[in-house]
Amino acid sequence: MSICCAALMCHAPIVVPEIGGADADRCRTTTRAMQSVAEAVVAHVPKALVLVSPHAPRDRIRWGLVPSTRIEGSFARFGFPDVSVELPGGALQAAAVADCAARIGLECWAAPGADLDHGSLVPLTFLARAGWSGPTLIVSLPHPGADGEARMGEAIAEAARALGERWAMIASGDMSHRLAQGAPGGRHPLAREFDEEFVRRLDAGDYRAACAPDPEIRSIAAEDVVASTLVAASSVGFRNEGHAVFAYEGPFGVGYCEALLYTDGSGGAHRVFDDEAPPAALVDVARESIRAHAAMQRYAPDPLPSPWAGPRAVFVTLRSPDGALRGCIGRLAPRTGVLADEVADCAIDAATRDGRFVPVQLEEVASLRIEVSVLGDPEPVDGPDRLDPARFGVTVLSGDRCGVLLPGIDGVATPREQLAIACEKAGIAPGEPYAIERFTVRKVCS
Repeated sequence: MSICCAALMCHAPIVVPEIGGADADRCRTTTRAMQSVAEAVVAHVPKALVLVSPHAPRDRIRWGLVPSTRIEGSFARFGFPDVSVELPGGALQAAAVADCAARIGLECWAAPGADLDHGSLVPLTFLARAGWSGPTLIVSLPHPGADGEARMGEAIAEAARALGERWAMIASGDMSHRLAQGAPGGRHPLAREFDEEFVRRLDAGDYRAACAPDPEIRSIAAEDVVASTLVAASSVGFRNEGHAVFAYEGPFGVGYCEALLYTDGSGGAHRVFDDEAPPAALVDVARESIRAHAAMQRYAPDPLPSPWAGPRAVFVTLRSPDGALRGCIGRLAPRTGVLADEVADCAIDAATRDGRFVPVQLEEVASLRIEVSVLGDPEPVDGPDRLDPARFGVTVLSGDRCGVLLPGIDGVATPREQLAIACEKAGIAPGEPYAIERFTVRKVCS
């Protein structure tokens, strides 16, 4: 066994719902993304969780490992003593990591497990709410310049293998602290350059480059994300399967990013549960997003309960009261880390960007018939014999051309009819080679 998933979670106290106050709306994207990342991590059912915090107590050259049987802390220092976390400590895991670290020349010390720092508390708050209750090991960094982050990641992975356990790895950290006037480090015009490049490289899965920024830009940014991310990325051998950037924003002059760095495919974070229908609230999200857009108002949907909170590919289909098509837009891969946000975006696009129709007007919204289709993961198939237009949607791909057809379309009775329509939509001529993928769909309709 080894690391089953790795993630990056920011540690801004403002994103914890009880602490948000008047500024909560400015961080709603971050809050929802933190929840989704936490749910994705917990869905992997790790035996233990390892969290690297840049704000945990530091030694000059040694790595801190919390060997306590219980870890705990609260947000009392922020004026919210009732918001707290208490979890089993990772004493066994700490001993294994210390042993593996010593073998490769890294010194460790026993860090305290009471009164956890906010870099640990914020991610753990979301993880606990997502259902995490297992052994949790907090790791603190040495002072800057001590190096060894990549080797510590390797030691953590080796310790998991030595114990025969599945571990989840969390890198806590914020990005630039100098994005705007009034930011903790003051504003610097080059600070945003660090954030943009870091997020771009995370999104590409290039963790080695993300963790090796230009030293001058890194110093200007006043970041605390690179070292912890390097530990997490190294712990999974810099692999990037299942990676996704869930969100990035900098509402207070500090950059917050939430991302999955790696998953071993066992967590089902993107899997549609065939025995559970999507919540009816998705239709409400779609309708309200269209209404707010038509009325030139702001709208941010509330997060949905697990397992429908995280990223999913969706299509939104709009029909007039008599059943005539009024617009249809969808995505084969999620662009956000939150399903409710994905539905809201697609609904607005279906109402305003389907070139076959004029944009939906405000007075139409209440009477629209709305269908939200949540797509399962695509599965490559080798021919029409494995298709069923009543059960599976189909995607055809040739170079950069792509055609999609949802299942259950009236008048489409056979796989070859389904493929012909999908190819026509993609601009693939008869006789041209193309790849085929099928996918399941779970629908909710008004």
